[in-house]
Amino acid sequence: MEEVVEIPVERTRMQRFWHLVAEQDLYEMVEKSGFGEYEFYLFQKRRMRNSLISTLAAAVPALLISPWLSLLGLIFFVYSWRNAYTKEKHEYNGLVYEKQISWYVFQRLIVTYLQDSNDSVIKTFRKLLDRLEEGEFKNNLYRLIIDITENPQSVQPYMHFAEVAAGGTDEARTFMTSLYNYTNHTSDSSIIDELSDIARKAMMRGIEDIRKHKERTFYMYPTKITMVNFIPMVGYMAGAAFDIFSRNMNNL
Repeated sequence: MEEVVEIPVERTRMQRFWHLVAEQDLYEMVEKSGFGEYEFYLFQKRRMRNSLISTLAAAVPALLISPWLSLLGLIFFVYSWRNAYTKEKHEYNGLVYEKQISWYVFQRLIVTYLQDSNDSVIKTFRKLLDRLEEGEFKNNLYRLIIDITENPQSVQPYMHFAEVAAGGTDEARTFMTSLYNYTNHTSDSSIIDELSDIARKAMMRGIEDIRKHKERTFYMYPTKITMVNFIPMVGYMAGAAFDIFSRNMNNL
């Protein structure tokens, strides 16, 4: 069988521009969220459109007060452009957080089932499907069962699941590789003990991550309250500065 060589598609000038103006980790976030080039370009186009529209907010004060206030358009553009990235990163971090929690639960359950029964890994996966809630993780596990059934001797389905379900971390790859070895090469119970130790340590880290995540949300409330109070203050200071500037100009 001839090996299929994937020929990279050359990007257009506009596509290269969207990658050039993107943050370093933006495309990686889009990919790991389950999307591709099309969604990346769509996000960048929508981001540019909204940023350009935000610059129109500076038109009114520039026409009614001073042309110098048109510089606010640049500030509004930068803020809108950056804010779109910040929101995307926040959503991505939330997605990663949910994946981590699902992965910790998966590790704990798979080890518990293997310790308590003599079922094969594939049968244990099927049992897990009934315990998991509907969502991306359950769909990935269902896809894993199909891939293992079609390619029982291949390690690739296990590695792909580690990538899509846990972000391809070294820990996830090690865990899934051990499952593959247990299924195809040995039935040594010491592997289950090793997996149990990995799952236990991962669960402890998961509990710590949950605590930090909750604390981070709580710590942000004082900052948000402070920022709300700061906004009227900035408006008052800007108005006072403009009033002083106008009086000095009239006295010239």
